[in-house]
Amino acid sequence: MRLVPGFNPLRQVDANGKECRGNVELPFCKGYCKTSESGTHGFPPRVQNSKVCTLVTTSTRKVVLDDCDDGADESVKFVMVPHGTDCECSAVPLEQHHS
Repeated sequence: MRLVPGFNPLRQVDANGKECRGNVELPFCKGYCKTSESGTHGFPPRVQNSKVCTLVTTSTRKVVLDDCDDGADESVKFVMVPHGTDCECSAVPLEQHHS
């Protein structure tokens, strides 16, 4: 679990400008995933196999933001974040644009 730079403290603001703040740790994956590229005799002239290390999300968890302005709406007092304990190599979807 790691704090995400630029999002800590996380701030949520209700319709009346009341705010809740809190530090949120998110699951973090890192590792090596095989990426390859091979040539073809057709178009496009190559085939890519790109994968990245991603979290296997098994559920979401509720994180309470406990530093709130008086009168803050209940809707800004928590945030739902992905939860998981395993990582895997997942394919990167590549969009192909033809002119």
